[in-house]
Amino acid sequence: MLLPYNINRPEGKFDFDSWIDRNEPHHGASRIKVLGPWYDEYQTVKVGFKNFLLSFDNDIMDENGIKLTPLQIYNAIEFYKIRIQKLWLIIQPKMYFTHNENKATGVRYVSVRAMWVDQNGQMFKRFSKNLGAEEKIKVNGKIPDIDYSGVKETITFYMQDLYSLEYSVSIKPRPNLNPEFMFPPS
Repeated sequence: MLLPYNINRPEGKFDFDSWIDRNEPHHGASRIKVLGPWYDEYQTVKVGFKNFLLSFDNDIMDENGIKLTPLQIYNAIEFYKIRIQKLWLIIQPKMYFTHNENKATGVRYVSVRAMWVDQNGQMFKRFSKNLGAEEKIKVNGKIPDIDYSGVKETITFYMQDLYSLEYSVSIKPRPNLNPEFMFPPS
């Protein structure tokens, strides 16, 4: 099929390298070592996506060998972008504190929430970990600046688990992950 217009115009063009440079989390060697197989998964998906974008194959096919239509190819590009965004959130989670109130008791609770990416590429609140009643956590009216790495590890593990389920990949948890945070008491 011959397209009746110039698709090489600079405006409206998806530039893979610029997109990665603008959004990719940057970490030192020690953080990359901690991420281990998750960083490897990210690199594999990123290289696979770039190869897909640069492919000159006339017939792009799915896993069953069925030729893809232009719309399906567009969707495949969007799915790659969403998968990479999810890996960015595993590598560098976006977490924040929030307060909830139990209407029946009036007790306010402090929680940590984290974002995830839906099937349309939109960020939404997906993960939450309750830290406890606000009155028990606060010191002199403020949440202390203590190390919440255990909570972050728990939420990150949930993200990794969900990603593994969504993409049918088997990535073992990091060996230094504390089992207490992997399976929190109920």
